[in-house]
Amino acid sequence: MNARSRALLVLLLVAAGASLAPFLGYLTDDSFIHFQFAKHLVQGKGFSFNAGEPTYGATSPLWVFLLALAGKILPIEVAAPRDAWSMPALACVAKAYGAIFQLLTIWFLVRIGRRLGWDVWTSLGLGLLMAVHAWAVRWAISGMESPLATACVALALYELAGVLVQGRSAWGTGIALALAALARPECYLLGALALLAVGMGAERRARRSLELLGGVSLLLLPWLITAWRWFHAVLPNTAAAKAGALANPGLAVAAIHSVVQIELATDALPLALFVLVLAFGSRSTALPATRGRRVFWSVCAAWPLLLVLSFALGGVQVVSRYLLPAIPCVLLLGMASLRWVIATTLPGRYTLALSVFLGAFALQNVLSTALVTVPSARTHTRGLRSSLIAIGIWARDRTPPGVSFAIPDIGAFGYYSDRRVLDLYGLVTPEIAPVVVREGYDAVVKRLLFERAGRPEYLIDRHPVKARLAESGDETNPFRFLFAREIPNLGITRARTYYYSVYAIDWKVVDQTRIRIARRGPASWTNAGSLPGGG
Repeated sequence: MNARSRALLVLLLVAAGASLAPFLGYLTDDSFIHFQFAKHLVQGKGFSFNAGEPTYGATSPLWVFLLALAGKILPIEVAAPRDAWSMPALACVAKAYGAIFQLLTIWFLVRIGRRLGWDVWTSLGLGLLMAVHAWAVRWAISGMESPLATACVALALYELAGVLVQGRSAWGTGIALALAALARPECYLLGALALLAVGMGAERRARRSLELLGGVSLLLLPWLITAWRWFHAVLPNTAAAKAGALANPGLAVAAIHSVVQIELATDALPLALFVLVLAFGSRSTALPATRGRRVFWSVCAAWPLLLVLSFALGGVQVVSRYLLPAIPCVLLLGMASLRWVIATTLPGRYTLALSVFLGAFALQNVLSTALVTVPSARTHTRGLRSSLIAIGIWARDRTPPGVSFAIPDIGAFGYYSDRRVLDLYGLVTPEIAPVVVREGYDAVVKRLLFERAGRPEYLIDRHPVKARLAESGDETNPFRFLFAREIPNLGITRARTYYYSVYAIDWKVVDQTRIRIARRGPASWTNAGSLPGGG
């Protein structure tokens, strides 16, 4: 790149950084899960959410270690602030990291374009697509690991292009893939896909495959051994906590439907162009001449599909950040498709077509950001501060240190309260995960099915109806309602009011109810399932 091109790249990166400003105050509950793990690492309490109880409840160990590293070397307070409206120091660190990784993703994509032999304007345009992408902008400084995972995938694609297109060593590809897997567990699938691609398309296939495996093992193997020693698991608990029933057709259809909605909101143009190539392109005109290039583009096409298939088979409730690791491939396919469409229909008009495409894509995504994601993020953050964070501060200040709480959304409450939590979705209480998948959240709460993991003194229930478990006059009801806090939305897809209702649990009532049922004899046992603790 010449001096002018480098100046334009710097300008693009500066503009991309400035575009994140509307999300400076954005917080999401899941971010606090990472903060809690990082806080305990810094404080010497282990890789744990509940202090001293190691669990693989963090989706992204690499993100946790990066946060903990900053907590160790910077003069910051890793514990929660005393009030609900101050920004935690770890959140500021996470936002800085997120901005850096978002800019790195843009730079990697520009470099991929140049490595593929594209001209400077096309390569910069590819970076522009990422800079304005509504979901990437939304999650970049949310405190989540999403920008880290996306940057690792972009780096892996850059290195893979070097292997398949330029015949370079695969050590860098392996290291990038290991980092991606430590950032998001779904990226293990990308690693397998890349190994297959190197074995099929590299010039010195055996050697390059061994190099890739060596690069992956260099970083990943030590962590897998450590994870097994600490947790007796090599994959995070999110595999069960965020999924539904395996291979359930209804959940699979719901997952695919969510993916389609998410992608059409931001990536309709690149996907439409790619569909045109699939529909009208021929092997001789649409596919590159060299084997390495064909394999590289096959990886770009297969990775998003494989990611979506894994979500569908797992019955995962898909949200936009889950798809971010696939976005570099989607944008690469869109830009390559634009080049083919213009070359075959409007030769000589490429500059105009590129400008129109970039403008249309930017318009769609900027409007999505301004009209949808920014208002939703601000409303959600205010609600999070006045609900879960406020309840966490109440628990820290008004309850004894030894008590525990059962709760479905553990992040902000756990970080602020410093009280032991029993996770009603099983992320940090993995024995609950199969129960909630089988019985459903309402049954776990109403029938106290979480008792098998402990007897917490309090329950925090999330539901559109406030105090729904407070049935006055029912002597078998163990829930004593204390207070509730409102949150206006739980995100873009759940833009309705919910309440977090706080209850004290009287376990003596549960025990007495069971004794009475037992004394009535077998004839009454058929109704036990509707009573607290009933099976």
